[in-house]
Amino acid sequence: MNSTIARYLAKAPLGVRSIHGAAKKAVPAPRGDIQDPAAFLTKIGRNSASLAEKFKSWEHLFTATPAEMKTAMSLSVKQRRWILNWTEKYRQGVEPYVIPTKPVKKKTK
Repeated sequence: MNSTIARYLAKAPLGVRSIHGAAKKAVPAPRGDIQDPAAFLTKIGRNSASLAEKFKSWEHLFTATPAEMKTAMSLSVKQRRWILNWTEKYRQGVEPYVIPTKPVKKKTK
């Protein structure tokens, strides 16, 4: 570990030994044809559009924590990860697109 970071963490108050996730992430402005959570979730695919009513607003879509998505919204792990990955890509300027999944092959004897 970098000695500067180690010195900082040694002086940090008890319980504040991690700097992971410390900065608040910005809420990007809607752009193009994506103006609301329903449009965003429709664009990213994988049946995410059915979850649109669980997000109150555009800001809520980008500020909801994984814990909130799990407890209050009852989203599965796959749904949470998919939405969180796409919200981060959108913050970075990537326009959403559908990534098809491979169909599950049936086992043959």
